[in-house]
Amino acid sequence: MQHDLLAASKIIQEVVGGKNIEKLFNQHIGKKHNISLVKDIVYGSIRDIYLNEYFLNKLISVELKNLDIKYLLLNAFYQLNNQSIKTFTVVNENVKAAKLINNKFTGLVNGVLRNFLRRRIDFQAPLDLSLKYSYPEWWVKKLKVQYPHDYEAILKIGNTRAPVFLRVNVKKITHSDYINLLEKNNIKFVLIIDKNYIQINESVNVKNLPGFFEGLIYIQDPAAQLAINFLDLKKDLKILDLCAAPGGKATHILERFNVLLDCYDINEERLSLIRHNLNRLDLKANIISQLKTSYQYDRILIDAPCSGSGVVRRNVDIKIMRREEDIKKFQDQQMQLLDQGWRHLKKNGKLLYITCSIFNDENEDVIRLFLKKHTDVKLEKTDIPKDFSFIESQLIPNLNHDGLFFQLLSKN
Repeated sequence: MQHDLLAASKIIQEVVGGKNIEKLFNQHIGKKHNISLVKDIVYGSIRDIYLNEYFLNKLISVELKNLDIKYLLLNAFYQLNNQSIKTFTVVNENVKAAKLINNKFTGLVNGVLRNFLRRRIDFQAPLDLSLKYSYPEWWVKKLKVQYPHDYEAILKIGNTRAPVFLRVNVKKITHSDYINLLEKNNIKFVLIIDKNYIQINESVNVKNLPGFFEGLIYIQDPAAQLAINFLDLKKDLKILDLCAAPGGKATHILERFNVLLDCYDINEERLSLIRHNLNRLDLKANIISQLKTSYQYDRILIDAPCSGSGVVRRNVDIKIMRREEDIKKFQDQQMQLLDQGWRHLKKNGKLLYITCSIFNDENEDVIRLFLKKHTDVKLEKTDIPKDFSFIESQLIPNLNHDGLFFQLLSKN
């Protein structure tokens, strides 16, 4: 286990330093590692990182400059509080791991962990919500202002493990036939939100789900699947997906409608993700790396870059990667994309603006700023089904879906 603990320590300190978590897993996890254990420690420890730092500061009076040891201890707190491994084993294995880092720290690690076990009950449930749920203080303050009745539930949901939801490719198989395929393969699942969405109820590699490589399914949260409801799609319309990668919403459109779809993204590496998903699902779109100046579309979809504050349970590193000043940068990007999309939208055309944020700064505020700049805009209503949790056009993240924002605009 010691090598798994060392790998987890390295990964988390590099995530804190701003590196991509998935790339770090590929870099630090090898054949000698227990992949499931390392990932559980990393994801779990990041969820609790501010709380665990609070514990460490209570137990050590001086700054711990050796980052390998610091994150080893933070991870150990997570293990002791959450894993079913015996406490003796957790302490013993972390002491052994410390010895591999630097033998002089073994006594410190042993003493801190045993002291934590003795005093753990005194540390539980600090009153400060940013510590209790491990979010930056600015994040908690924003939620309190915007969601005075829901903010604590939102914080809790962000610390849960997101289920796997499936979207059935109806060009290849019906919803009911795929359900039969799951039953035949003894895959545990449940139908949620008026039985329209499939949630997998067991730990499974999605590539091992029946029909994955044959393109029968796409992994997509119910909130993201809603986007197709709002664009008023019809046969032969010319559509632009302006921030298309990795292709989830684009492929959903193509599964349901015979339209002319252009997929654009500024990053060539991300364009390759769209190609991959189109090929797997056996769908066709025009992938473009440059927009034609005068070309206009009937419908435009902008799934804008954002803080990701509505999908924290899927991307746990967001809570330590984001800074409050990032929100203004995202807002500027979002305005630029709306301006760009508007130039390419036909008169009487419709544009759907989406973020996976729950912060007003990136949602209602952006739309308000856009309306000040453009006089030819009409706000259209987005009828979100009653079985979703929402306030106006904002989905509130809960156990059944992520927290996305939708606003449909039409051009006069």
